[in-house]
Amino acid sequence: MKKSFKILTLLGVMMLMSFTADKCFILKNNTFTYRNSKKDVLVIFKENKHVEYHNDKEHYIKSDIEWVSNCEYYLIIRECNLPNFPFKMGTKMHIVVDKVSGKKVYYTSSLGGRSWEGRMTKVKKK
Repeated sequence: MKKSFKILTLLGVMMLMSFTADKCFILKNNTFTYRNSKKDVLVIFKENKHVEYHNDKEHYIKSDIEWVSNCEYYLIIRECNLPNFPFKMGTKMHIVVDKVSGKKVYYTSSLGGRSWEGRMTKVKKK
């Protein structure tokens, strides 16, 4: 009985993981927003490129994406004109998608020994 319970539990966890992985496809070739200092930031994912637009597209951060899996990737910062940006070009940030719920993507970012959680919302296409 205990062995059957362990197998069922393992199968259940594996199924949940696969559902999240399938939902992570939402990132591919889509546009999102998140809030930073009470302002919206526009985030665009295209293939292996990532761009964040700040201050009504006046400033940007452009990065390359290294996909580890559908729910995990690295952003390598390539270009930025955001004032007082604290990171050097070539800096590599690690992102893991924790959950996808509808149009919302919950993730954990890690850089330089620090980690923080965030949330992006998919933008409707016009």
